Amino acid sequence: MTSKAKTSFGFVLRDMMQSTGIWCFNSTELRSIARLSADAGFSHLEIGGGQSFQIALQQGINPYHLIQVIKQELDKHSVAIKPQVLLRGANQFGFHHYSQKTQQKNLDLLIGSGGDNNLDRALVIRIFDALNDIENLRYSIEYLVNSNKKAEQTGGKRVNVQAALSYVKPVSLDPSALYSVDYYIRYATALRKVAQNAGGDLNSICIKDMSSQLDVATANQLVSAFEAMGLPVILHCHSTDEARSIATLIAAAESGASAIEVALAPLSGGTSHQDVRNLIDVARCCSLNNDSLSKLEAVCHKEFFDRATDRKDFQVPVGSLKQLCALGIPGGAVPFIIHDLDEQVCKMLGMELNQAIAEFSVELARLQQQLGQVPLVTPTADIIAKQVIKNLGNRARSEQYKLMDPRFCALVLGHYGEVVNHASTEKIEVQAGLVEEVKSYCEAIDDDPLAGRVKAGKVFPEPKVLDQHPSIDISVEPYELAKEYVEELSSRYPESVARFGSIEECTMMQVMRPAGNSERLLTRNILAPTEHRLRELLTETLSLLPQGMIPESRNSRDNEETDVGLLDLLGGYEGIIDNIKDLVMHTESKGLHDRLEMLENNIVDRFCEGNEQAQSNRFYVERRFVALFAAAVFWDLQRICRRTGSDSRADINEVTANSLGRIISVTLRKRKEEGVGRSSSYLV
Repeated sequence: MTSKAKTSFGFVLRDMMQSTGIWCFNSTELRSIARLSADAGFSHLEIGGGQSFQIALQQGINPYHLIQVIKQELDKHSVAIKPQVLLRGANQFGFHHYSQKTQQKNLDLLIGSGGDNNLDRALVIRIFDALNDIENLRYSIEYLVNSNKKAEQTGGKRVNVQAALSYVKPVSLDPSALYSVDYYIRYATALRKVAQNAGGDLNSICIKDMSSQLDVATANQLVSAFEAMGLPVILHCHSTDEARSIATLIAAAESGASAIEVALAPLSGGTSHQDVRNLIDVARCCSLNNDSLSKLEAVCHKEFFDRATDRKDFQVPVGSLKQLCALGIPGGAVPFIIHDLDEQVCKMLGMELNQAIAEFSVELARLQQQLGQVPLVTPTADIIAKQVIKNLGNRARSEQYKLMDPRFCALVLGHYGEVVNHASTEKIEVQAGLVEEVKSYCEAIDDDPLAGRVKAGKVFPEPKVLDQHPSIDISVEPYELAKEYVEELSSRYPESVARFGSIEECTMMQVMRPAGNSERLLTRNILAPTEHRLRELLTETLSLLPQGMIPESRNSRDNEETDVGLLDLLGGYEGIIDNIKDLVMHTESKGLHDRLEMLENNIVDRFCEGNEQAQSNRFYVERRFVALFAAAVFWDLQRICRRTGSDSRADINEVTANSLGRIISVTLRKRKEEGVGRSSSYLV
């Protein structure tokens, strides 16, 4: 009888940041963390997915580039460690269902960013669904399995396909109960069948325990059952309940788990994950290289230590944290629930936090009874918790002002999928009374033919239960609109777009951008570096003028004629745009002054050549050139700021801004009179 391979450690860099609210997207540090994680002996490194997609975008970073940067670093050193991302099934990196076309485009980007023909180094795509709904995972599993089959034949890039089970405590001790051991075994079997019907198999399976709900006995049963199926098992268990989680991780290792996942100080413990140092001496676990691990810990300490004092989970009273996590609330959601309880319940109803949590517990149980015991995972945990808090606040509101969350309405009406008891194959129905209540609420909202049912800036679903599964019924396809938007932006600013990401990457970022008022987020991310350089160029240009003052002749016609003459020598607006492009895109900050002076001397020399009046007033011509060039820079800055929503006048005084605007207006009018149009080019 052969002995089982030892249990390896997986480092959940992404989730330890998400669980604490302390993020790092520093490319230098990420490269170092990736290399040292491999050297230390970790089997896999979670680097993306989940909330990191939205957080990266909010910080002006392309999340696909993060995967590419780490994969390149690992390839450079030829180390066998798997990078890993977390995918929300039909939700992908967003928070609602996307069409199969959109899912395919995102999966292709992930394969291109982290795939490898060697599966020992290929990206792990961990796919889960909040409701444990097979249909929400079907397309991603089938597509990745088929993609791997084709790549195997051609020697192309493959990925590791990993299905994750969202763990929830069973509702009773009955073996056929919802979320029983049998439920998860049958669920895992069904997911594997999806992969096998597509002509392949899952590479592994993950038990995803978001709030330390899994106990030792259940861990032993599940790990043993999955190992018997021939599937490598990874246990992902948060450390919210410190004692329970460490016992469960040890039990999983002793039962033959392929890997258990850990974090590193100062972002370990709390609602994050167990620190690897707490488990490093477990007999069934692989040994790690202590020197490399110590270096890795030093990098994490340098990057996170100072900011770790702001960990969101450490700001929650321990008692409150334990109360909410005992309800199955994921630790990462606890700080936000505490905040909302304080703002919307304690202050509104005049109660202490402990009482508010007790009321929250009772209302959560009541609502879950109506819903059919929905797993509390992203995004359902946030959706249900928000509605529970709204229900508590509704006690102080008259009937016409009672509130419902639009996502909660969508959940009740079937837009997130189905809850099925996989142990009995029974579909769990939402209680009819709650369905009718939600339908009535949505029906009372005016239906705008263009915007839909909008209340307080939020879009509510139509007042009906979906006729078919949401993975089939995609009523709105955002992909084509997003791609059209990105392509239009790229046609005007091709270098700026290319510098931030490919057309497909940018399209997917626009589709799956954070919720809320984020329509211009991608545009700001793409154009922010260019906007910054334009502001820098404008400041440097105006510095060539005494006191930054725009020169004016006593005769306004002289100003116009001088500007138009200088503009002609520059090659019109097309020529001046080319000069601005060169300075913005290809000149370092320290070289701007010298390049501007060279351009100024060249144009002014040509303007004054053979013109005695201009020669005798050269100082005026020089200053007028600077003003004309500054006006052109200002014009381009204005065009970009109209897209980003920034203030183009933020760095210059009002008098100067008005003078620059007047120069633009006059030169455009003069050129139009002469039959010469404005520039068709945009700064890139």
